[in-house]
Amino acid sequence: MKRLFGLFLLLCLTLTVPVAAFEGAYVLDDAGTLSDEQAQTLENQAAAMAETYNFPVYIVTVNDFTDYGFDDVYECAVAFYEESELGFGDAHDGELLFMSMSNRKYALVYTGYGDTAFTEGGRDRLESDMLDCFRDNDWYGGFKEYMDWSEYLLSEAASGTPYGWEEYGDYHPDDDSDYDDEPDIFDWALAIGIPAAITIVIALVLIGQMDSVHEATQAKEYVVPHTLNIRTKSDRFTHVTESRVKVESDHDSGGGSSHHSGGGHSGRSGGF
Repeated sequence: MKRLFGLFLLLCLTLTVPVAAFEGAYVLDDAGTLSDEQAQTLENQAAAMAETYNFPVYIVTVNDFTDYGFDDVYECAVAFYEESELGFGDAHDGELLFMSMSNRKYALVYTGYGDTAFTEGGRDRLESDMLDCFRDNDWYGGFKEYMDWSEYLLSEAASGTPYGWEEYGDYHPDDDSDYDDEPDIFDWALAIGIPAAITIVIALVLIGQMDSVHEATQAKEYVVPHTLNIRTKSDRFTHVTESRVKVESDHDSGGGSSHHSGGGHSGRSGGF
């Protein structure tokens, strides 16, 4: 209750219109996208995650982030996180999904342990599945994907191997080996030398087979004797092929995603 009470005060002081009373600790649906039952289900899941992993996962929805004096939705989300003193511990560990409904903008903010548990690979999967629902105006479905993926990624990190850290080259603090994703000289030699050697061998074989071949300078040399008898010549067009390319308009794109880091936070933002 206390962790988002500062956010509620910030909303009240900043907006000129009344803000709905907030009774939860992790879910603030100021834009009214959820039913009471849906909001409580997400609240219970977030509370269970916080108890199990000592890591809070937040959801905040507003009508329009520009009402708070910001031009960038990610900057607005970070300001909410900091002003409300969200997160656990000295590093303010936590994850925030911030939604601005009227202009269909979102931001994901990760702090502290969030940078370890939520690798780039994990964020890719979470963001993709979540946004698929939001683009269909399925708000609860999108929030549930966000919660479920967050819970899964936290469980993977708790097991000692955060999801996707090997495939995406993310730093893994529990790895005792000197992990280096930069190729060394031996790697380059294998990557370049072996294909080059195979190419040279194939070329030599083909050249050897060409010793008895000479260039044909007349068309008759390509024709088998007594098999071609041309009396008349004519051109006939049997059909016409037409190619069409669809030109995408701006509203077909569904928005993009921008990556952010700095100031103790990292995250993503974009449209849906």
